[in-house]
Amino acid sequence: MFEQFVKRPFHLARYRNGPYAEERSRFLAHLVQEGRRWHRLRAINWLLLEVAKQIDLNKQNSYTACGLTALARHWQKTCVSKAASKRWARIAVLDFVFVASSWLRFLGRFEEKTEQLPYEKFLGEFFAFLRDERGFADATILGHKHSLKRFLSWLVRQDIPLPAVSPKVISTYFSSEVAGRWKRVSVSNHVQCLRSFFRYASQRGWCAKGIAASIDAPRLYTHENLPQGPAWEEVQKLLASMNGSSPLMIRSRCAVLLFSIYGFRVGEVCRLRLEDIDWANERITLRRFKQRKIQTYPLTAEVGNALLRYLKEARPRSVHREVFLTLRQPYRPISVGAFSSMTMKQQKKLGLRPRRYGPHALRHACATHLLAQGLTLKEVGDHLGHVSAAATRIYAKVDLAGLREVGAFDVSTLVACIVQCEQTAASFYRVGEIAALREVAGLGLGGVA
Repeated sequence: MFEQFVKRPFHLARYRNGPYAEERSRFLAHLVQEGRRWHRLRAINWLLLEVAKQIDLNKQNSYTACGLTALARHWQKTCVSKAASKRWARIAVLDFVFVASSWLRFLGRFEEKTEQLPYEKFLGEFFAFLRDERGFADATILGHKHSLKRFLSWLVRQDIPLPAVSPKVISTYFSSEVAGRWKRVSVSNHVQCLRSFFRYASQRGWCAKGIAASIDAPRLYTHENLPQGPAWEEVQKLLASMNGSSPLMIRSRCAVLLFSIYGFRVGEVCRLRLEDIDWANERITLRRFKQRKIQTYPLTAEVGNALLRYLKEARPRSVHREVFLTLRQPYRPISVGAFSSMTMKQQKKLGLRPRRYGPHALRHACATHLLAQGLTLKEVGDHLGHVSAAATRIYAKVDLAGLREVGAFDVSTLVACIVQCEQTAASFYRVGEIAALREVAGLGLGGVA
């Protein structure tokens, strides 16, 4: 492996005979597979030898970031030229720590600094319950973790143990930490997390009973807001602005097509793999981790051509099987935040002002557009991967064609039909029998008595 970066025999022998040559060679091979640039690998090769001279893997099982920083400063003072500037010396220390920690992490000899959560044991059991018993997705559990961390950290600062939590303590927390800062939806989601935790905690005997029922949430009305997606004309304008030939534009256009035409969630697009695209049968398979199911869609010509162009011209070569990768080395699967930021920046660059930015707003635009094309709510829900029809019901508020049909309905015809039914019932039953039927069935046939 060393001969790829060193040509002279004398220098090559120094790298081969240096300490931990086999471990260094395996790490360099791993970096080559990641797609690191050659000139950076050459610098890492040199710095790895310096790191290997400063550590002793036989005596010490693992190293920490603080320990590596101390070694780096000692190395900088003894090995780096005194003529070097202070800025270069500081960069050398940082580079030493970065390369050393990466190498030791690869060998499993680096002690990661883990964030200590308050009541970590209790939270570990609770999250295991959510994952194994309730079947929650990892993203949902992560949201519960962030929410509970805020509350439990406040308890620690106030020196209030978990068994001493009472409704008064909960009220004090919301009035001092939440009131006036969060919107109703954020407060409601936070309350749901706390209720779920305290229900489980009371069953385990960690706190007093009845805490979950005492936490009030702000009133949220079902379907009180319209789906906050851009108009379909704005989506077309967004796609038209991504006709560039740069790798970034090719990748961005491909992702926006999946968001807007198929209504895929941003996390689902990030996890899309090469084997999920069936080119022979022109189909694309999507793993919906939220519902834990797999859906297959026909591959449209526009999306297929965009994917093919991205794979041929823009996607870097990598061992990763995910379709969308970063464009800078080391190549790795793209993150949800990167796609969200890309979409928002492009929308703002075009001067678009939707009520909400990002990929999920394009999912709303897809659903609204499908309704405008005449698809039923059931068909739209199946396309979006909804398990319950209630999740799709909100789009009925933007189904203008269906709303016009309801508005044009002749109510007088319905009233005449009801009166005719009452008259028919009166001709077959006596008045007393009709009154009894009202009591039993609650039909409310007014005017017959």
